[in-house]
Amino acid sequence: MRRPAPSAPEASPDASRGASLADVYGQGCYARFVSAHRRIGMAPFALVRFRQPAGAFPDPPTADYTLAINERGRGRMEFDIGAGRHSLPFRAGDLVLKPPGVATHFAVDAPHQKSFLSLPARLLRELAEEAGCTADFGALHAGSFRSPAIARLMELIWAEAVDENPEGRLFSEGAAMALVGLLLRLRRPAVASTGEVRALAPARLKAVLDWTEAHLAESFGITEMAAVACLSSFHFGRAFKAAMGETPRAYVTARRIEKACEYLEDHSLPLAEIAQLCGFADQSHFTALFGRRMGMTPGAWRRRRS
Repeated sequence: MRRPAPSAPEASPDASRGASLADVYGQGCYARFVSAHRRIGMAPFALVRFRQPAGAFPDPPTADYTLAINERGRGRMEFDIGAGRHSLPFRAGDLVLKPPGVATHFAVDAPHQKSFLSLPARLLRELAEEAGCTADFGALHAGSFRSPAIARLMELIWAEAVDENPEGRLFSEGAAMALVGLLLRLRRPAVASTGEVRALAPARLKAVLDWTEAHLAESFGITEMAAVACLSSFHFGRAFKAAMGETPRAYVTARRIEKACEYLEDHSLPLAEIAQLCGFADQSHFTALFGRRMGMTPGAWRRRRS
């Protein structure tokens, strides 16, 4: 394909490495292409819709995963999102998943309209860990792909992401998490059923629960919990859920929220300190998870208890 003349100068990687692609498109040389921009949920997820002419559009390394869909326009696209440069047809409905920390290159030979959803890398890692895998999407980074279910979810998220609409934000956040589940399913072939899953033995379960309680203030995941049970992460996750009725990640989050509620009774403790005491990455992470489970922020919960 004949390479179009660049339509925008390359952004500085150092300036953008800690930002999302939504931040990159919200300012500087790319801002003129944006037609709509929304943020949803407590994560938050960022949505951007933009129209671009034919040309080359290099993106700097960014902090989040970016799921983009071509909504209008067709032609040929040359791109590199960390797995080598490719040239292929560019059609409405094509999806591309850009990984974090990778400078990418797109060049198209026709005008087009796209939208994308920035997905926090930490959320994808947590959901992948809960599923017993890693946030390595393999072939999804090597080219475009198609998924009617993902395309429909992105359409619904846009429709519901209305400012000052709590119901829309709740729906959109749940839909975005379902979307991550679909991406995880696409990243690897389905695993054949191996029959009934045995629950974790009582002695191993007690050891894991005791260890978890003693380490709630620390950063750990399913790998460390599985090591206590002397099982692989995959088998541990299934055995734990069979025994407890919820995934290891869900259990740990619930215990951290319960512990946080105890600390919130002490009005002298700042929220940032409570977040640290309960093992959350930071106050923002604490507020997001607390809000999903309790339906309000930690500050609002504390005020209701006063």
